Parts: sequence; structure tokens; C-alpha cells
Amino acid sequence: MPELPRPGVVSSEEAPSAFSPYVTLSPSASLDAAPQVFRAYLRLPAGSVVDLDRVGLFEGELGAGHLRQIVHGELSKALSERRIPALTWVEEPPADDMVIVVAPTVPLNPGEVYSLASGVPETVETLRIAQEASPFLSRIWPPLGLSATTSFGVWCGPNSLPLIADVIELEPDGPAGTLRRDAVDGIGHACVRFESTRENTDDGPFIGPPTVAVGGGGVGGLDPRPFMVEAPPVELRESACAEGEVGFGPGCASVSDDRILVHSPEMPLLWAVGGEGVDLVAAAGPGEPFLISELMPSAVINLKVIAIDVAGRPLESTFSSTTLDPMPHVIINEVLANPVGAEPAQEWVELYNDGTVAAQLSGYILEDVGGQTPLPTATLLPGAFALVVNETFQEDDELDPSPAEGTLLLRVPKLGKNGLANGGEPLRLRDFAGKIVSRVPALKVSRPGMSLCRTTPRAPDGLAGTFVASYPDPGRENMVKGEVE
Repeated sequence: MPELPRPGVVSSEEAPSAFSPYVTLSPSASLDAAPQVFRAYLRLPAGSVVDLDRVGLFEGELGAGHLRQIVHGELSKALSERRIPALTWVEEPPADDMVIVVAPTVPLNPGEVYSLASGVPETVETLRIAQEASPFLSRIWPPLGLSATTSFGVWCGPNSLPLIADVIELEPDGPAGTLRRDAVDGIGHACVRFESTRENTDDGPFIGPPTVAVGGGGVGGLDPRPFMVEAPPVELRESACAEGEVGFGPGCASVSDDRILVHSPEMPLLWAVGGEGVDLVAAAGPGEPFLISELMPSAVINLKVIAIDVAGRPLESTFSSTTLDPMPHVIINEVLANPVGAEPAQEWVELYNDGTVAAQLSGYILEDVGGQTPLPTATLLPGAFALVVNETFQEDDELDPSPAEGTLLLRVPKLGKNGLANGGEPLRLRDFAGKIVSRVPALKVSRPGMSLCRTTPRAPDGLAGTFVASYPDPGRENMVKGEVE
């Protein structure tokens, strides 16, 4: 691609002898090692004429022809598709210059090249995102497309954060408020929240700060999804609990030994649960489940429960119960319905005991669309795997991965009515009492030799994304590697 002349533009590393347009970043960084989340400042001489409709950030480098399109405000379809979503505004000018702010509203890809371009004035600058991604906090609330407020938002990451209490203002011209650690006071130490002291009357879009302190002197990027009013508030409706369930705030819960399965009511809610060593934040869609785990079995528990709606309004309650005695938890962990090897001989369903005591599998039944497959008498130890396979299954057919050494093989006369459906079919596992203890949705895996695997053993069956296509790991912990197109 021909190099585009840059009319007077210099990078932030150079100190111009006379004022000419140049670009700086916040947080401060080299243009050759920009962070995933940033604000770019195009600094111009005071009194410059600007056209914000002709300012943008684009994937890759731009040539002279691309700049002409931007100058004339007539972007081709190909160039439009390369444009990165961003908010752009003119900052209140300091004494000597004016500043155009470009704030991407999506995180950028490590190692990739982008171009910041303006048609009026004519300017282009190339940036490269640092190869090493910094810590990143995802925006989990309000949910995308359903937000009813610009005055409340929550980001969460994988690790606990230091105490934070920063006064900030969403931009451009958004509400002022405070950025604090925790999703709510005292719960969600891996999260930060923005709360405004007043409900803003403008629907946005506004954007939060690009970074937050993550401890040890480091900073992490904050998901730059804009704050917008996208939907009206939803009236809170409490669930009608089924037999065996108890009320849990506005939702319902099934109490087990070391875990509680909670179902949200038919509305999206952000849940914050604390107490008994629990520090849980979960964003749940209408009717979606989430799991509270690592509780003490056979114990009285007391939890603080806060449910927050799409308008940022909290509903606080407490929950008390007694957990059950230790028990097995047998789940469907992985399914290979379309092996590279012979079908149906090399098909299998992997079970895993996520409980703390052994499971006696006599009386368990695996169901598919075509019927039922009773499991043979066997003991599945805590933390152990079993493969339900056809009698003709070969452990090493030199085509598909072999089961890990020591994997329990449960050979049955017939797995599925005519084998497992390559196009996907629902599977259910019932225990000896007839209760459904695990299920798999009807998801298609497009390539032979790929399995459908659970992302984590404790991901609830009804949660979107619980099962994904990946490379098979029979008899081993699932290492979700993703399907290759």
C-alpha cells in the first residue's frame, strides 16, 4: 500500500518546533504501542475549522484514495466497514489550541494497526495496539440493548481490585458521579461501578474513563461500551417458585449440599450475593440460572442478596437456609456425536462427578430424542470422568483422541436410537429417582471430530454459552479451544 503523505502531523513523541496538528493518547502511550482502550486527542491550532462527521478511526493503514473519500465525506462500502465505532467531540479548548477527542467504543485488537483520520482538517496518523494486552474489565451491566439508565454501570474482571473512589464525569457532557470498587457496597471485589448522584435526563451516548487502577501500580482497560438509554424500565415481577424451590430475592432457588441454583424472574437482573465466603456477581437474563457454589454442606447459611434492574435500581434482601448433606453431582460434560472414526461405534457421552461423594450409576438413564439408555452398574468417584460408549467402541482407533488413562468406560448395547445425531439433539440425564440432573441443548457441531463441551463443570445447563464446540478431551478436564472454521 502506498505511503500516505501526512500533512504536518507528528506523533506525541515528537515536540514540534512550530504548532501543527499532532496526536496524543490517554492513557499516555506510544502510538506504536497503544492500549486496547484509549482516547485519542487530535490537537489543532486554535480557531481551526473542523468537521466531526469526517473524523474517524479505521482498521489498517489508509492510502491517499481513502483520505480523499474521507475529505469528501463519501465513504465506499469497504471503507465504511473498516470504520471503528467511536464517539467524537471537540474538547473545551485550552488557551493555545483546540482538541478533537476520538474515543473508540469497542476494545481494539492487540497487535493490529489502525488509522486515525480527519477530512477537515486533512490529517492521518497510524497507531498500533500493543501486542501484550493489559488487564481488561468487561461491562456486564446494564445489558446491551436493554439499558434504561445512563447513571449506573458495572464492569468486572477476573481478579480482586484495590479500593477505588474516584469522582468522574461521563463524556461528552454526561452525568458526574463516582467510580467505586464493588458491584454494590461490599460485594463484587473484582468489579467497579459508576453511580451518578442524579438521574441524567439525556439518553446519551456517553463513555466512561478508559482505565482503572488494578493494584500494584498497574491499570486495566474498562470496556468502552457507551452508556445509553436503550429501553424503558421493566417492572419488577417476582417468580412463582416450583415445588422444591424457595424464594431468593425476586427469584427462586434450589438448595443443595455445597451449592444453590438460582433462577431469575422473567426479567434481566444483576445479582450480587455475599456472606459465608461468597462474593458473587452474576448478570442473568430473563429466567436464566446462576450457581452459588463452595458452600459448607450440612450448615446454616445466611446470605445478603441484592438484585439490580436495568435502570440501576437495587432490591435488597436476605436469604437463610440449611444446606444438605454431601452428595454426588453427575453432569453431562462433553458429547462427541460426529467422530472422524466409525459411526456410531466411536461416539460417546462424557459424564463427570462434580460432587464430593461417589455416585452409584445404577438406575441413571441417558435420554435422547429416540429413547432411553440405562447406564450399567458402576461407581463414579468424586472428580472422576466416565464415557458412555457403544459396545463396539475402540479406545484407540487412531482417528479420534483416546480416553485418558483410567477413564471409566460405560459400555451399553446402543447409545441413542440410531447413534447420536450429527445435526445436534437434546440429551438429558436422569438419576435413579427420575430427576433430570443434567441436560445438553440441541447444538450442531459443523465439523467431524469436534465435540460439544461444557465450558466449566458448574456452568448451569440453561445458561447461554454453557456448551461450545471444541476439540475433544475424553476423560480430561475440558480445555475449551474453540472450533476452527
